[in-house]
Amino acid sequence: MLRSEKMCLVSMYFSKDTAKQTITEIGKNGLLHFKDLNKSIKAENLLYTREIAHMEKLISRLQYLTGDVGEIDEGIKHSDIDQVEEQVNKFFSRLTQLKSIKKETNANQGRLKEDLYMQEETENFLGTVAEEVHLVQFDFMTGIVERGKKLLIRKVLHQALRRNLVIRTRDVEEGTKTVFIVLAHGCEALEKVRDIFSSLGGRMLDHKKFRECKRGLLELSATISQMQQIEDHNDEAIEKEQDKIRHFANTWKYYLNKETKIYQTLNKLSFDFDRDCLVGEAWILGEEIGKLKRINEIKGDGTSLFAFEITESEEMPPTYFRTNEFTESFQILTNTYAIPSYGEINPAVFSLFTFPMLFGCMFGDVFHGLLLLCLSVYMIKNSKKFKNCSETLRMIVNGKYIIFVFSLAAMFFGFLYSDFGSLTIPLFSSSKDTGRPYPFGVDHMWHHSKNEMIFLNSMKMKMSIIIGFFHMSLGIVISFLNAMYFNEPVEIYGVLIPQTIVFCSFVGYMVFLIIYKWLVTSNYPSIIGVLVNMFTNPFVVAEEIYPYQHRVQLCLLFLMLLCIPWMLLGKPVYMIAKNKVKKEEISSLWINQFIHVVEFGLGLISNTSSYLRLWAVSLAHAQLTRVLHEFTIGKEGFIAPIALSGVYILGTIVLLIGMEGLGSCLHALRLNWVEFHSKFFRGKGYLFEPLGFNISLDDE
Repeated sequence: MLRSEKMCLVSMYFSKDTAKQTITEIGKNGLLHFKDLNKSIKAENLLYTREIAHMEKLISRLQYLTGDVGEIDEGIKHSDIDQVEEQVNKFFSRLTQLKSIKKETNANQGRLKEDLYMQEETENFLGTVAEEVHLVQFDFMTGIVERGKKLLIRKVLHQALRRNLVIRTRDVEEGTKTVFIVLAHGCEALEKVRDIFSSLGGRMLDHKKFRECKRGLLELSATISQMQQIEDHNDEAIEKEQDKIRHFANTWKYYLNKETKIYQTLNKLSFDFDRDCLVGEAWILGEEIGKLKRINEIKGDGTSLFAFEITESEEMPPTYFRTNEFTESFQILTNTYAIPSYGEINPAVFSLFTFPMLFGCMFGDVFHGLLLLCLSVYMIKNSKKFKNCSETLRMIVNGKYIIFVFSLAAMFFGFLYSDFGSLTIPLFSSSKDTGRPYPFGVDHMWHHSKNEMIFLNSMKMKMSIIIGFFHMSLGIVISFLNAMYFNEPVEIYGVLIPQTIVFCSFVGYMVFLIIYKWLVTSNYPSIIGVLVNMFTNPFVVAEEIYPYQHRVQLCLLFLMLLCIPWMLLGKPVYMIAKNKVKKEEISSLWINQFIHVVEFGLGLISNTSSYLRLWAVSLAHAQLTRVLHEFTIGKEGFIAPIALSGVYILGTIVLLIGMEGLGSCLHALRLNWVEFHSKFFRGKGYLFEPLGFNISLDDE
């Protein structure tokens, strides 16, 4: 896992007649990552574009079929592509027809119900007209329209008929419609009303069709009942079809995706007219060459499936790391940032340790670490139960091993800080009582003392700088190993050595002063002041900390100044002298080198200060834990802590474990991705993705 597995490039020759069969056989073993030899050819001009388009059409139909079926059976049944195509088309045709009938039935039923509402309102109206004599002389019309257009229709009708009308409305309870009864003088006025309703999307009741209201109501009710029966039978038929689809959908999906992959691979092959065969190039793991030979066994007629030969290429091979269930999640995190280049050291190997340790430094609390430990162990033991959970929860479950090591790191730093949910952990007798140094971590007597914050702030701030120094130093060491592996002496002598000197002269010296202050001196001037004076007034040391400090600092400052032209000129001068760069690219080379030097100088300050987040987040976590404890279960008395225990549990889970845990994780991830990776990681690779179908078949 330290470096990518060794890759070999093979040139392959296939008979055009048996190419599909051969690719299928190769795909069953998942050995070859095929190169695309037809990148310069338009997609529509490739040999198997039509077949791919046909498969995509079938996949689209399958997506339509599985859209409403719910949970799909996981089993894969034995079948073939012709049978799958026939079944997908058959079920697509049936389901499309049934859904079309359902849609038409619903539309008709909706219109009939609207007619029923209008007929009922008309009957109520006619019953009222007899009592209101002044309305008998009016003609009327019944209509229905969307409720949101009710006020608009009123306004338009009043304006069109100059208020010579009477309007009655009733909102339909089951839906979003409103029934209108409009009374007006004469056929001309009613015709205007009809036009206005039609233009605004309304419908009018055909009184000729239902001349007698009671008979009309009976007819409508009977028709609606019949339509409901049709809809019920249609729903039953759809459910039966969906049950069958649910049973076979995974099988169809497997064979359609398999066929699509085969045709896409065939499109990557080029046709050799001289040899009358298809030619392909593919990457394969060096240790799998023997397996490829065994696949290419002699057939009964004395011919082989294909011919191949190992070839040399200057092209960068794909990257492949062997991972297990534990290391896979860390590799995915690294790949999310960038894919390691072929041959370079894999940052995921070091993330196994550095990522959780940086998290633990910020989240150091034994109690919270125990909660994370219980959560991760539960997810590890019951991971199969979360197969059909939401995407967010599945993402958390996939990181169960990361959470597990997070919990161990949080508990380690919790013991180091002597912190258990804002309570102290007296592992040993205090140095105040014994007169000897405390064996491990922070003396528990510091907690809740008057100068607790001053001491812990100073300690955590300096510890974060030390951790940052060793973290970035590891990245620098890896950069040397990569440069030696790729045989890049100009990178070592022209870039890495001067950068290392500057890094150690500035950050390394600061770490030396921190450790010297802890071990030797009790009355120590400010480290920041010492470093500032080292650059602003290098020839004067106001208060000497150690012997020959003045000479040491001048020497370090001289080395840093010497390394600036070294970094700026070394690599470009070498490349120009060895004619390794074209004349038209010389100016670009100088500009890029200048930018890299400036970036390194700025990064020296920003990257180092970025590690102060370890101190800041740790401080925030500890203070938030203390506040939550003091205002809930830490209150005096007996009733208040019990009554507020629910608030404490909720606050611990949501704020401290959820939000603070996520924040610490993101900060640790940033320190790995930016500060650590920037020292060595090239990340210009691409993944090894061999052709494979990866699903086992279950017999029916």
